[in-house]
Amino acid sequence: MSASKPAAERVGWVDTGRGIAILLVALFHSANWLIGAGFDIPFWREINDSLSSMRMPLFFVLSGLFAPKWLLKPWRDLWTVKVRLYLWVFLLWEVIGSIVFLLGQTMKGEGFGLRQAVLGLIVSPVLPRFELWFIWALSIFFVVAKLSRRVDPRLQLVIAGAVSVVALSGLETANVGWSGSLKYYFFFLGGIYLRSWIIRIGTVDNRLLVGTAMLVWVAVTATIALLGLRDVFGLYFLNCLVGVVGGIAFSRTLHGVRWFGTIGRVTLPIYLAHTPIVILISFLLSLPVSFPAVAVIAPILPPILAVTAVLLALSLNRFASRSALRFAYEPPPVIIEFDQRLFRLIRPSRSTEEST
Repeated sequence: MSASKPAAERVGWVDTGRGIAILLVALFHSANWLIGAGFDIPFWREINDSLSSMRMPLFFVLSGLFAPKWLLKPWRDLWTVKVRLYLWVFLLWEVIGSIVFLLGQTMKGEGFGLRQAVLGLIVSPVLPRFELWFIWALSIFFVVAKLSRRVDPRLQLVIAGAVSVVALSGLETANVGWSGSLKYYFFFLGGIYLRSWIIRIGTVDNRLLVGTAMLVWVAVTATIALLGLRDVFGLYFLNCLVGVVGGIAFSRTLHGVRWFGTIGRVTLPIYLAHTPIVILISFLLSLPVSFPAVAVIAPILPPILAVTAVLLALSLNRFASRSALRFAYEPPPVIIEFDQRLFRLIRPSRSTEEST
């Protein structure tokens, strides 16, 4: 970036894109848990299924967009700034999520599976659960991308793309994190190795082209949904590619709406806290004292709940930043000190090996 103005525009639309993506994620979870709470809004599942071609592909592309520098930095820097953070919040919020999820199970009449919750928590580093699979996958993506940085990027994209085509054509593994990783690693790599193209697309200032990109995504998505073509081999993968371009176009169009950019700069706290908040509010709304009154506005409830959860997640993060609760969003000093001691032990051995 040679000038400050283009740089500001590029960062601006990326933040807007992240804001759009996190809102779509919150909308997805809000609709699912409201349906689980007993509200008769099945059409929201269909809406979210259509939005999925933009939701996670755009999120992973934007996550990879500024990842190239981490492939060139020492492993210690990558661990200290990225991987350690992701693993800490993943493990901590798995505990929080497990507790709140038990409440959600009770709400849906599925029983209080304490033993299953404990076992799930124990194996979560290998079998991630809830929405936290995204954080788990990101930590792995950074490591794998760094390990393979010397491999021809074209080969990496072809292999990851082939895997994504198969995974997005109906392949599901035994775990949501495994499935999501197979589906979306290509998009993370695309953010890294197709960065210049993506930035160029994001700086297009032609309203006709931007509008056309949005309409093409809407048309392709509607056609696939209405004709039931999602499981046709390779077609949904193409829909996701169009979804990324459409998402960038929406980001450019909504760049002037500051709120999207504001939440796009703090997506991690929102991602971590919004689902427990959604479950808690859904549980309260499902109680006999509130359900009849709320059921009247059930069709418009998912977006209301999504925005509410995002705002509460931001408020919780601000409140936590002033106390020890901030360690819900960052590793505590004891973890950092342990890392520093570990690296001090490793460093002399490396020097000895090099001198030998």
